[in-house]
Amino acid sequence: MRCRNYAFCIINYELKKMRHLLTISFFATIATFIVSCNSNSTMPGAGELDSDSVEVFTVADTAIYGTVDESTTMHMLTITMENGKSETFAMNLDSLGSDIQGGIFAGDKVTLTVRKGEEERQVVKCINLSTLLGKWTSLDRNFQIEENGVVKSNLAAESNPYTQWQMVNARIILNADTFDILTLGADSMELENNKGIFIYKRQR
Repeated sequence: MRCRNYAFCIINYELKKMRHLLTISFFATIATFIVSCNSNSTMPGAGELDSDSVEVFTVADTAIYGTVDESTTMHMLTITMENGKSETFAMNLDSLGSDIQGGIFAGDKVTLTVRKGEEERQVVKCINLSTLLGKWTSLDRNFQIEENGVVKSNLAAESNPYTQWQMVNARIILNADTFDILTLGADSMELENNKGIFIYKRQR
């Protein structure tokens, strides 16, 4: 049927077209909002999980491993590394200098962390791995540190006995517990973590 009032028809047509455009715009806005909410609720969580996983479970071991060479002196430590090459590091035995635990004896295996000095790299901390091996006892633990990362418990009633060990950046990890080695000598060893200081005596 033809429209008798031309002006009225034009206005009516424009109103219908406007309502149609508003409806499309409304649903498009709702769809964009839903997609945005889903994206925001999913992606940050996954990113945070990946970041946390790297920080918590991955620790880069930058320590150096080798065997003490006979050319080692009081202030210069020379070690032969696993690749057969020898390297020399400066040692400062002052109270605020290099932290040497377990002694330095030719033929012993050691691990050390170093820093860059003015002329040569300097020892920050050195742990004698040969001294670390052996039987250690305390009030509630009795275990033996062996080569190849093995720990044997000698106390039948011990809860959560240590079964494995490794060194990371001159720190010892027993099972899942990480300790700083405060002292390591012929007869005693002191380990520290956030739970306190643990003192062990060597069992002959």
